Amino acid sequence: MVLRGTVVLLCSLLLAACGSAHTTATKKHCVSPKAARALRRITADTAAIRAAALLPAKSTLDGNAAVNRATDRFLTDVETAPLDNLTRNRLIDHAAAALAGSCEQCFQALEADRPIVTIVHSAHTGNCPK
Repeated sequence: MVLRGTVVLLCSLLLAACGSAHTTATKKHCVSPKAARALRRITADTAAIRAAALLPAKSTLDGNAAVNRATDRFLTDVETAPLDNLTRNRLIDHAAAALAGSCEQCFQALEADRPIVTIVHSAHTGNCPK
């Protein structure tokens, strides 16, 4: 019984150590000032999508005017932002989650704008200026 408890304790300590090393390594990426401004703008766009999704709509296919405007603004800002494709893809994930079934066509527009092909065929360079 004591041996089993010791093994479980050691395994949990090893797993905890692995997780903490991973989180410190991922926090050390750089973000250019332009990318930081773009991320703040896109975060505000996502919040606007979330707020607009709470408003009533006649149809979940079309959504409402506020959701459509917020989604259009988000797509424009994501497209023009100086961000790498992995970050762009993750931001689209957040916006799609904010829609939460309030506008099917907006969701399809977000899905169509994903940079999946370019992620697969290019190396991840990050947001750091060269």
